Amino acid sequence: MDLTDKRILLIGGSNALDEAIFRQIKELGAKVEVYEERNTAHIEPYIKQLVKSNGAFDGVVFAIVHSDFKPLQFVKPGNLNEILNDNFNVFIEVVRSLRKAKGMENGASIVAMSSISSIKAMKAKMAFCSSKAALDAAVRCLAVEFANDGIRVNSVQKGGVDADFEKNHIQSISAINGGLVQQQILGLTKAEEVANVIAFLLSDATKTITGTSVVIDGGYIL
Repeated sequence: MDLTDKRILLIGGSNALDEAIFRQIKELGAKVEVYEERNTAHIEPYIKQLVKSNGAFDGVVFAIVHSDFKPLQFVKPGNLNEILNDNFNVFIEVVRSLRKAKGMENGASIVAMSSISSIKAMKAKMAFCSSKAALDAAVRCLAVEFANDGIRVNSVQKGGVDADFEKNHIQSISAINGGLVQQQILGLTKAEEVANVIAFLLSDATKTITGTSVVIDGGYIL
């Protein structure tokens, strides 16, 4: 894989998985701009100025994953709105703002971080599952909308990743849902493996893969 001189916008960057993605695409030669913003009102002005100053991007990685762990009776509108905002609304606003600012080169690649939770029901994760299902639906729609410009749009549905299990709430979710680690028949996925999949989708090796959700889950959903 080669990303030499490709300009990549990474949305996220605040956790170990994001750092693995950053390192991988950087090592493959990309020029990476990192931006993390969850207030959608701030995104368009920033993107507009960024494109004006630095030009259009060859790739976009949306890496924000805001998970939660609440049975339905504890899911209040504010919590639901926050989860939907971070996992879905921010992605749409970033892509919309880039499109409006002519901030994506023809032939660019957009990769969004999703989750197997979008296709696998889990206890006490209704808000998160729904938000990532919405993301994956948007990926398919945008793939069709951007096809005339050769812009590819895909997502990565990750299962249990070693970097995630540094978070206590992920371990609790695993216990409630029957032992996520035990059900991944090939074991936990390494953060570097997820980064490799994203780099592959960003590269010119995948010019006709679009509207697809790539599952990397150690065999969990089999």
